[in-house]
Parts: sequence; structure tokens; C-alpha cells
Amino acid sequence: MASLSLVGRLTMAFKIDRAKCVGCGACAYICLFGAVMPAKVDCSSYKIDETKCVECSQCSHICPNDAIISPEGYKKIKSVTINTDACKGCSLCSRNCKAGAITGKVKEPFVINQEKCFKCGVCATKCRFDAISVEYF
Repeated sequence: MASLSLVGRLTMAFKIDRAKCVGCGACAYICLFGAVMPAKVDCSSYKIDETKCVECSQCSHICPNDAIISPEGYKKIKSVTINTDACKGCSLCSRNCKAGAITGKVKEPFVINQEKCFKCGVCATKCRFDAISVEYF
């Protein structure tokens, strides 16, 4: 497993093909990062704010029309794990986990509930101790 650096990934972002978008809003509903919003006042199509998109791909999974386009070179995350020997229990990962998948006690190693984790990798970008590893497909 390689340590994750999302610095380059955060600037790429998913895009919405407005010709395919039917304006159902499912992508906006599922996005926990507030990156998806109406492109028009009447909500007939949506757009993705590249500065907020963390490439978790939840919007693309829910889109009924396959209107969400992944960035060139996008690698889907297979797993996110915490090295309990390296984790200092600072809680930054947990406080930034929108899925609520990371739990623990301050000053003790945190753990990731793999069933809740939707593998966006944000926790790895927040970890100051390089204790979170990400594996790609």
C-alpha cells in the first residue's frame, strides 16, 4: 500500500456532461462535500465545483444517466487503512471523515469502519503522521 497524497488529485475533479444530465439532483444529494450544485436556476442540470470535489466518486455511482465523467488518470481507491503503530490519536482524520467511518479516543490509535468508508481518501490528506495508507485498484 502506498501513502496517499491527494494534492494533485484535488485539482482534477469529476465533471458532469450536461447533455446527459437530466437534472434529477441525485449527485447533489449524495455529495457530502457540497461540490455538486445546480448549473441553472431551474435545477435542470448540475455542475461540480472543482475546488470542493475530492474525487470520492459517490456522485458517479448514483447518477442514473452516466453523466458524471471521471478525471483523466483517475484511480479508484480500493482500501484505506490506519497503521495503528504510527497513529498518534490526534483525531484529525475522524473530524474530517464525512462518512463517519473513523472512530477512536484521543491519544490512542483510531480505526476505520470499512463498511462505512466510501474511500474518498480525505483522511489521508489530513493525517500529520503519515499513518493512513491508501491502496488503489
